[in-house]
Amino acid sequence: MDRKAEALLAREKVIGLRQVMRGIRDGRIRCVLVAADAEEHIKLELGNQCEAKGVKLVSVPSKEELGRASGIDVDCAAVGIIG
Repeated sequence: MDRKAEALLAREKVIGLRQVMRGIRDGRIRCVLVAADAEEHIKLELGNQCEAKGVKLVSVPSKEELGRASGIDVDCAAVGIIG
């Protein structure tokens, strides 16, 4: 994972697709990190929502890496950075 993504993860965040989607709809999320190996429908849904709401979308290498960097013990497809 690149340093920019790691720096973003140090901020307040929500983890998981449902929480990220809710945060985007509520206008609380300023940036979304999505794993490159996430299922296509997840990446498409997040991409569409981010584009519609003007939220930055950043791809990270893997769900495993994103989960570990987020401080959880399981793989994670998406993390939303609150801003």
